[in-house]
Amino acid sequence: MEDRRNEFNYQLSFSKDVSINFIVRFLTFVIVSITSIIIARVLGPKGKGIYSLVITVSTIVATLISMGINFSNIYFIGKKRYAIELIVSNAFFYSIFFGGGIALIFSFLVPFFAPYFLKNTTYTYFYLALPIIPLLLIFENIYYILLGFREMFRLAVVSLIRLFFYFATVAFFYYFSKLSIYRVLVAYILGLTISIGVGIYFFLRSGYLSRLLVNKKIFTDSLKFGFKQHLGTIFQFLNYRLDLLIIAALLSPSQVGLYSVAVLVGETIWYISSSIGQILYPKTASSDKESANRFTPLVCRSNVLLTLVAVLILYSVARIVIPGLFTARFLPSVMALRLLLPGIFFLSISKVLGSDLVGRGFPHYNSFASFVSLVVTIILDFLLIPRFGINGASVATSIAYMIHSFTILYLFKKISGVRLYEILIFKIQDMEVYKRILCLSSHKN
Repeated sequence: MEDRRNEFNYQLSFSKDVSINFIVRFLTFVIVSITSIIIARVLGPKGKGIYSLVITVSTIVATLISMGINFSNIYFIGKKRYAIELIVSNAFFYSIFFGGGIALIFSFLVPFFAPYFLKNTTYTYFYLALPIIPLLLIFENIYYILLGFREMFRLAVVSLIRLFFYFATVAFFYYFSKLSIYRVLVAYILGLTISIGVGIYFFLRSGYLSRLLVNKKIFTDSLKFGFKQHLGTIFQFLNYRLDLLIIAALLSPSQVGLYSVAVLVGETIWYISSSIGQILYPKTASSDKESANRFTPLVCRSNVLLTLVAVLILYSVARIVIPGLFTARFLPSVMALRLLLPGIFFLSISKVLGSDLVGRGFPHYNSFASFVSLVVTIILDFLLIPRFGINGASVATSIAYMIHSFTILYLFKKISGVRLYEILIFKIQDMEVYKRILCLSSHKN
């Protein structure tokens, strides 16, 4: 009886965390969508493409140098391996000094690579975006430390403040001045900076951050554990965004703008699986194998059903939504979106099961699956984009995402021993679990 009560408390706690995370992600979707619509309508496909390209390059650099320390922080917090003050101090020291140094080095490289992507457009946009590199590192570490402690309210505040000031600044320029690529970049940087300030305030109040120093033991262990996951993060992020760079190199910034809108709209589907996966990781890291083997399949089955419904709805309304929101200039994005949706559905499965595998201590499995997927993406991009444009990029991405999902499914089954139908097929009995969670929640309230 006690075990059943503990299990329901576990499910209830998870449900509350996912609910908060999903609400934050829904609000994120609303704010990002409105902001992106304003940017796209004012700047057009070419301006939107240039902006997306500059942000993508800066984000790729920040992702490459993060070394997986943010994921290590969650794991170490869940296992209570090190003092929180040392974890936070290490993360901040690395983000500020190493991130700033890489941004400085990157500034010298801009003239060499920018002309290949921006062609006849000025590449001074890249210089303005340089502060994004260390700022993103700091923000990500704040985000994941709060996630590791499951401080969902503070995490929500930090996330939404960033987006609010980003949106508010874009709206200010739109209504009271003239919106341009430069000003959109300023808005992006301002949102990041203010949210970091709020995060630091939270850490200071909790006593998490008292000084900046590096503990060699923690730093070494963070790199050892985090780098296994980091390889997967790099490979997966390149799966998400490398096609934008290839389109820019083979086609034009305008085509980047069209494709970026298809990606933006399609990836809203992942708010479901990402909300679940982010909470599942620290949950799995702090639980035993038997509990995870019972709970993760339940979560994944629910994710599959919800994501499938969302994909079918989005496919049906794509031709109305995209030109209606972004203007008829973005009509070519409709077919690109529809071709992306099968891959987006399959990768939502990977997002849930991959988080479970990392929480069990197997981050390298994600890395392997992402590497295989990335190789497929690159090969198919160069085969299909020259012939079919952005639609070819969508097909290449969908196939790569499917391969990633099949790989993760195989590895999860191998580690857990859970059968595939237990992972993928929603059961009527699952409804009883959710009813009990709701009843328990009502009773506690």
